[in-house]
Amino acid sequence: MAIKKREAITTNSESKTPAPKQSSSTGNQGSIWKELQKHMMTGISNMIPFLIMGGLILAFSQLVLYVFLNVDPSMGVLDAINSGQFAGFNLSLLKAAYLTESFGGTLFGFAIPMFAAFTANSIAGKLAFPAGFIGGLIATKPTALLSLVDGTWTAEAPVASGFIGALLIAFAAGYLIKWLNQNIKMSQNWLAFKTTFLIPVVGALFVMLCMRYLITPLGGFINQLMREVLTSAGKSGEVVYAVVLSMATAIDLGGPINKAAGFVALPLTTDHLLPITARCIAIVIPSIGLGLATIIDKYVVGRRVFDKQFYPQGKTAIFLAFMGISEGAIPFALERPKIAIPSYMIGAVVGSTTAVLLGATQWFPESAVWVWPLITRFPAYAFGILLGAAVTALLVIFLRNNEIKKGTLVVDTNN
Repeated sequence: MAIKKREAITTNSESKTPAPKQSSSTGNQGSIWKELQKHMMTGISNMIPFLIMGGLILAFSQLVLYVFLNVDPSMGVLDAINSGQFAGFNLSLLKAAYLTESFGGTLFGFAIPMFAAFTANSIAGKLAFPAGFIGGLIATKPTALLSLVDGTWTAEAPVASGFIGALLIAFAAGYLIKWLNQNIKMSQNWLAFKTTFLIPVVGALFVMLCMRYLITPLGGFINQLMREVLTSAGKSGEVVYAVVLSMATAIDLGGPINKAAGFVALPLTTDHLLPITARCIAIVIPSIGLGLATIIDKYVVGRRVFDKQFYPQGKTAIFLAFMGISEGAIPFALERPKIAIPSYMIGAVVGSTTAVLLGATQWFPESAVWVWPLITRFPAYAFGILLGAAVTALLVIFLRNNEIKKGTLVVDTNN
């Protein structure tokens, strides 16, 4: 290392030959994207516990209502309590279901604000956390706007900007507060004033104005337009929605595109505009399909097409899929992405659209086995999963076998 260092500072003409450099613009673009992705994934990872907790607790309320007590799907928990049809233990179950529905729904409501808070925190530290949280909260529950109707001022809440708004305000507030913290110079005596009053207040005011005049109108317009287009298209729109949603869900196995697709789908299903069937099926198909490929490959092509370590991973992937976790397929995607990713995306599209066309309907935003009793036409739903998994498995097996035959893929099966 010392010799290289002396050579670097020598005045010899040979040492002055410039080394080849990468394009600075390309490098900067790559580093900026990686930085943005890192901040977004930090927000997502800290948001996931709220989704899991809320989902499990909400699932209990739905199971009690529609499976255990067989309440009509048109009725909610409170309607069932007030119907007078239930007494004693069943009424107690309904009251517990109301508690878990309210509590689980509240936890779900914290998901987007916590995403925005931790994204902003990743950018600028704890000073940005409050501004990010406020922005995320306003993205889900926008402040009402005043309008003059027949000579009377009335307040009406605009269309929420949702995940789009939370993402935009998290980055805007995070980078603003980072800039403020770096450029506002104060003495040590005034440091507490800067960090506990000045920057938080400026951040909150920025969020208020930015959400009111820019992000809420823009995000709300996008969300409203998307809803109108999809709902006006009827059944064909539902199929197109299923295709796009399943592709976006499957492509990166729980990554940023997957999570963004989930946040687009969530308000549509909670408002009962479009079911979330395709997304929930697309979550489980990649892991089941790749796991299935490790089980049937030798029967299909007469040989093992994976390295030996992938066979136990395949069984683990199937188990995780039934828990609603798609990340079990990640090792397969990393090992041979050009085969695995297109295969499970095709399988996800085929399986989810088939289930939708056959009438399977899921409104509850969870893909684990414990919510399967809540699905309308579950046989069609299960058939879609099996079909998509089989398509994925066969594509992977034949494509890998073809590469083995050509000599471009060598596997260690330990046979």
